[in-house]
Amino acid sequence: MQSLQRKHVLITGGSSGIGLEIAKEAILQGAYVTLVARDSCKLLKASDEITREEQCEKDRINIKVADVSDYEAIYRVIHEAFHWRPVDILVCNAGVTKISYLEQVPIEKVAATVGTNLTGTLYTLHAALPLMKQRSSHCHGSAIVLMGSLASLYPLYGSGIYTSTKYALRGLAESLRLELFPYKIGVSLVCPGTVETQMLNEVEDCRSDPKFSYIKDKTSFYNRSRAEDPRDVAKATLKAAKHGKFLAATSLKGHVLGILSPGLLPADSILKGVVELIMFIPVRLASYMISAYIFAVIWWNHGCHDSKFKSQK
Repeated sequence: MQSLQRKHVLITGGSSGIGLEIAKEAILQGAYVTLVARDSCKLLKASDEITREEQCEKDRINIKVADVSDYEAIYRVIHEAFHWRPVDILVCNAGVTKISYLEQVPIEKVAATVGTNLTGTLYTLHAALPLMKQRSSHCHGSAIVLMGSLASLYPLYGSGIYTSTKYALRGLAESLRLELFPYKIGVSLVCPGTVETQMLNEVEDCRSDPKFSYIKDKTSFYNRSRAEDPRDVAKATLKAAKHGKFLAATSLKGHVLGILSPGLLPADSILKGVVELIMFIPVRLASYMISAYIFAVIWWNHGCHDSKFKSQK
């Protein structure tokens, strides 16, 4: 896919954050966009923002209200969007997080996180794939993007539910890449790191527990001041979709972790394969040191020095 000119990009979770920035970038590159989200007011606001900032015609933006965890709703809006324009790039971006020790997360939050991040992606794909396969039979190449995370490559302390859904998306992307190969439908797994969006407010909400917060920050190397710009993530996402890149990291940490995570799937290019072979041993050795550091931080701070954290409350 050389250009997005007059292509149709459908984005779930498109009313804010990374999804909204992907929509803006797609419009900037000449595409039509469909934004799917649960909140109609946020969708209208997002549409107005895109129109104002990108100075585009209103008829290039299609908004649809649906909760991705509701199969009937997402099936309806997917079909309506295809009726408006056949979808060339499907971006499964809807996602939420909940940071806490697993047993402390309310069960309804567990269901909501899995329902949005994983089940919602499966529902979206289930509804869209027959239509995308039918279109591909007419020699129209298309692409699917699953919005993963560094949590697809690296376990995050205190984010067991979120991490499990993102690891699952990685497995889903690998399986789909094989299934859709004959249909000329590319599959990309985009793995951004810490991105400056509203989701980071959830990270900040755990500050009431100093010990938990300290261990989480140290083991995940979290620093909000170095968060990625969602506009850069949007550009990387669309670039991966256009060029058929499978694993698309948006940070140095992601590129390093990607060397350890290809599994049996081949590299996107010969050059990347050579780099992976050269770098695998030094990166793997470094991973042992990082792993030792992480376990040391958890052991040293979890039980041995509770007093220093109690004094901070």
